[in-house]
Amino acid sequence: MWTPTAMWQWQTIGFGLLILLSRLVESRAAMRGCKRAPMPSGLDKLLRVAFLGVIAGPTCVSIDLVIGFPIFTVGLIAYMIPYTDLCEQRGGWTNLICRRAFWIRWVRQYFDVKLIKTAELDPDGTYIFGVHPHGILPIGAMTGLNYECDKDEDTFNRLFPGINLRTLAATFCFYIPGYREVLLGGGVVDAARYSATRILEAGFSLALVPGGATEALHNHPDHDVVYIKKRRGFVKLGLEAGASLVPCFSFNECNTYGVLGVTNPTINKFRTKFQHIFGISVPLVTNILPMKTKIRVVFGKPIKCPKMENPSDKVVQEYLDRYIDELTSLYNDNKDTYNTTEKPPLTVI
Repeated sequence: MWTPTAMWQWQTIGFGLLILLSRLVESRAAMRGCKRAPMPSGLDKLLRVAFLGVIAGPTCVSIDLVIGFPIFTVGLIAYMIPYTDLCEQRGGWTNLICRRAFWIRWVRQYFDVKLIKTAELDPDGTYIFGVHPHGILPIGAMTGLNYECDKDEDTFNRLFPGINLRTLAATFCFYIPGYREVLLGGGVVDAARYSATRILEAGFSLALVPGGATEALHNHPDHDVVYIKKRRGFVKLGLEAGASLVPCFSFNECNTYGVLGVTNPTINKFRTKFQHIFGISVPLVTNILPMKTKIRVVFGKPIKCPKMENPSDKVVQEYLDRYIDELTSLYNDNKDTYNTTEKPPLTVI
């Protein structure tokens, strides 16, 4: 007999199966587009159905058993249709309703987010905006670049009119129901390499945080650290698409949270393992609510990349070095103006 207890037992078994499946995901780097080859769409959809079924199925069935009508189960099955449409791999939604949402404006006001440009950008060009550092949450990238309002003069659409921007986020973020829709409504799309290539080819510009989840593990409120020396992928992507690279620095991004266990090897091992599997980090913060600060996202000068079908490692490294030099100069030129606390020189690893 199907009872709430039985449902929770099946959910426990399901979580065990997901753990085994995560081992397969890690070994093939499937969620990150290993070697630019996407996971077969059928398998991708099946994985999402299994994930949603495990985390939400038992709860929906249990509630339906209590009320005597299968409304939540039917709703869950119906939700699986848009949940598995994989639109984040093709450019996402066209109606970016969340870019004007009140909570984005509230977050911007809470952190006093401001955008500052140091160079003009051709609206007919294609760009890859690299935002540093990641911080615990990439607040500057997510609320600074993904907010549109005619009343605010420093929004991205007013500073750089004509540039159709999408922001990249880890694939696993689109597995989380509810959060997935918020991301899509804000113009956020899949960060897997094959998806990014497809979206650039469709004429969009991209914003990303090159350091990603690994950089988040280096977050410290008293020291700015950029993890980029091994991040050649976004540079190669720019060369293949002929997109200009625009370094951006989000000042005071790391001041929002304090972090525990930065030097603890056991904690770091767990966080690194989780990040390798899912592409997102699990920081241990000292404060639940983020601390107020003044986040300033400064846009640097574009680095024009020639379009090359298969750029060599030497060429990719050359443009990465140019990018790092431009980012370091951008930081040094603006740190005294926008940093709210005195910090040691920028660390690039």
